[in-house]
Amino acid sequence: MAQPNLATILAVFGAFVAAWALYFTVTEAPVAIKHDMSEAYAWGHEFQLGYNQHPPFWAWICGLWFAIFPRTGWAFALLSSVNAGIGLWGAWMLIGDFADGRKRIAAWALLLLTPLYTFYAYKYNANIIFLSIWPWTLHYFMRSVQSRRIGDALLFGVLIGLAMLSKYYALVLVATCLLAALQHPSRWRYLTSASPYVSAVAAVAVCAPHIWWLLTHRAPPLRYLGIITDRQWAYVLAHAGQTLLGALAMNLGVFAVVGLLAWSARRNGIAKSGRDARGPSFRVLATLALAPLGLTVAGALVLRNTITPEMTVGIFPLLPLLMIEAAAVRDIDRLYRLSIRLAAAVTLGALAMSPAIALARTWLSPSAMSVAPFQEVAIEATRLWHERTSLPLDFVAGSPWYDNATAFYSPDRPHVFVLFDYSRNLWVTPEALARQGLLSICVSDDQVCLAATAAFTTPETTRTELSVAHAFWGHVADPVHFVVTIIPPRG
Repeated sequence: MAQPNLATILAVFGAFVAAWALYFTVTEAPVAIKHDMSEAYAWGHEFQLGYNQHPPFWAWICGLWFAIFPRTGWAFALLSSVNAGIGLWGAWMLIGDFADGRKRIAAWALLLLTPLYTFYAYKYNANIIFLSIWPWTLHYFMRSVQSRRIGDALLFGVLIGLAMLSKYYALVLVATCLLAALQHPSRWRYLTSASPYVSAVAAVAVCAPHIWWLLTHRAPPLRYLGIITDRQWAYVLAHAGQTLLGALAMNLGVFAVVGLLAWSARRNGIAKSGRDARGPSFRVLATLALAPLGLTVAGALVLRNTITPEMTVGIFPLLPLLMIEAAAVRDIDRLYRLSIRLAAAVTLGALAMSPAIALARTWLSPSAMSVAPFQEVAIEATRLWHERTSLPLDFVAGSPWYDNATAFYSPDRPHVFVLFDYSRNLWVTPEALARQGLLSICVSDDQVCLAATAAFTTPETTRTELSVAHAFWGHVADPVHFVVTIIPPRG
């Protein structure tokens, strides 16, 4: 079977992005953007070389995106879909390193039976960025090992650097590539060539500014990692088990389809042996597909830190192909037809159901009355600031997530001062607060926030109590009571 040409591939991925951007826009309309997404925007707005918890690349992407697009839910939906679409394109290229024809198409289409590139893709954060980075990195790793061309090695190194600049979890990606290289038939030719060393130099060069930042700022992400390690064993094991079950659940559709076809073939006596189905690249394929999950769990047990299923969202682009090979599916034509139809059904079905989902979230969801008024309080608090100071709002702090949400929804695009902590917000200084002032938005019973605000008040400070409720499509949630503190510039 002839491979699809570039125009066809671009059309498919363009349709995917458009369909899921529309789905996210409709289904997420009843609520504000998710917490991690407002944090991504707030951090990206600053364009730092590093942040309190993570490296900066994923936040830079968000900052650049909203330098072009309006700060709306639909723009975040489009960003999430583009990220997933780039990942699916990368998965297509990566699967092509091991299979072609209808087997390649079927293995790719089966990815759409998982929620990884679809329903889970909307929560843009330091984990979801791996949907796009992971498969492209593995693709250029395979090309680098097979061809040993300098261009492929350079791109592999750059992508490893960008992965490390997104989250240090990328060490799992590095270890996976090393293990796969040792399994590859051309391993000695690769390791004795210039390619791996060109990749290493490129990765270090990409990370160099961030490394400098770590050395000059006492490495906040590493200090954060120290805080979340050395958990109790029961806690670590529970989360490791949850992650393994979550990985199984996220890929259940793939297991079901491939397993059903393999069972049917064996029942009809037309199955071939698994050994015959496995070429010399099977061990490499198995390593790239399975090692990331094993390394994730092993790392958690060594560091005794928390892992969640969300951390593994981007690591499974090769699992459908591995299942096809391991199950020795012989009727590839049937698998091809079934996977294409099911992938189309998932996408078209989601689009068709999106208005009903939005309606249910608005009126029928058990949490409909407790939807937080992030956008409403951001606009109202900004209005109060303008009335009191007649100045643009530059800095905002407050109860958790209301600060980041206000940075996104306020028309003034203020900078955040999370937890009133200078060490967590290196773009904030006492001099800047004295010069521009500070707006604090505390939930009325958040004593920690109120006490932190009190430490910054001046004689010109004013406090306003207000109640704000989220409203959408005529539905009004329970009001939330706030204390808005306006600390105007000094002098």
